Amino acid sequence: MIKKPQPYPILYLHHTGHFSGAENSLLHLATHLDCEKFTPIFLCPGEGEFPTRLFEKAIQVIPHKFGRLREIVKLLKSIKKILQVCHSHGITLLHSNGPQTNIPASLAGQWLRVPVIWHARNLIKVRMADIDRIAGFLPQKIICNSEAIRSRFMAGLTEKIAVTIINGVDLEDYDPSISGKMIRKDFGIPSKARVVGMTSRLGWDKGHLTLLEAAAQLKDHFPDLWVFIVGGNVFEEDTWISNFLNKKAQELGISDRVIFAGYRRDVLRLYAAMDVFVLGTDAEPCGRVIFEAMAMAKPVVGTNNGGTPEIVVDGETGLLYGYGDAQGLADKIACLFNAPTLIRKMGHAGRKRIEEKFTIDKYVKKTQREYLRLIEGKTC
Repeated sequence: MIKKPQPYPILYLHHTGHFSGAENSLLHLATHLDCEKFTPIFLCPGEGEFPTRLFEKAIQVIPHKFGRLREIVKLLKSIKKILQVCHSHGITLLHSNGPQTNIPASLAGQWLRVPVIWHARNLIKVRMADIDRIAGFLPQKIICNSEAIRSRFMAGLTEKIAVTIINGVDLEDYDPSISGKMIRKDFGIPSKARVVGMTSRLGWDKGHLTLLEAAAQLKDHFPDLWVFIVGGNVFEEDTWISNFLNKKAQELGISDRVIFAGYRRDVLRLYAAMDVFVLGTDAEPCGRVIFEAMAMAKPVVGTNNGGTPEIVVDGETGLLYGYGDAQGLADKIACLFNAPTLIRKMGHAGRKRIEEKFTIDKYVKKTQREYLRLIEGKTC
């Protein structure tokens, strides 16, 4: 009898236990891997929403807290821990997800001669040091979430190893036919009101303030307009934003039409309650929530920079505007609410675009292909 090949153990390294878009994408990747070929193991903090969700999916988590790169003692401890896990679990590839894990992963990988993939998920802002770009000679492959991110690496050695694999969603999780009436009723939103929604962690660069300012400009023309803001602060430095936005809504005279729903797990029902989805981030690298809204057949109004234009086709699946331009955002929202048929048309086009280009199967297959190329030396 021919012995069945054992799956390759892949060690994923992640520095935080918080849960936002990056962690959601990692969770989807790990849960959709071909289990006959790969076994995911995570080295990450043992406390928080992210490891909790991994546990729920029966994915092994080895608790470890990664320090900052300048904390040499913690860096050495992380390298030692990676070496121990690689030896004890027969790890065949390291997949790291940020500078705090990229460097120790590469140093351990070089020692063990185990291939290393870095996953670049962010854009670098002005005056920020691009550590990944500087140390980009260390990994064997850099996966970028968008062409906008890949542009960071388009020079020198990194140009040859950087590849773009845009995120995907599991369409089985998203049913556009779901009714949003119950959610509207729960939050006191009239069933026939016009609802603009945003699902995102609370962060200064996410564009919540611009959405409120745009809504204030529209309140007289659309007296039935409501704003649905879903999400909470993930990082401690953002704890002030909730109170700030609430006060701003009061100052703008729209607090009675703005719902701050906080963090929710039933996000599918919340999308269903929206007519138009907005994400106003300053250079969003690859907004997972955009895929989710499009999968729910919602037109997307997003910023015209970062990775968003690679997902949203302006004038076809949504509309784009300039970051921080409240008047521009108000104009785009008004354009949609003045043409209800356009809302439906763009929503259907968005769903179709997800089906054709951004499914979880396509995302995982492309990623697994990179795994096998490194582990087995395959070229196809």
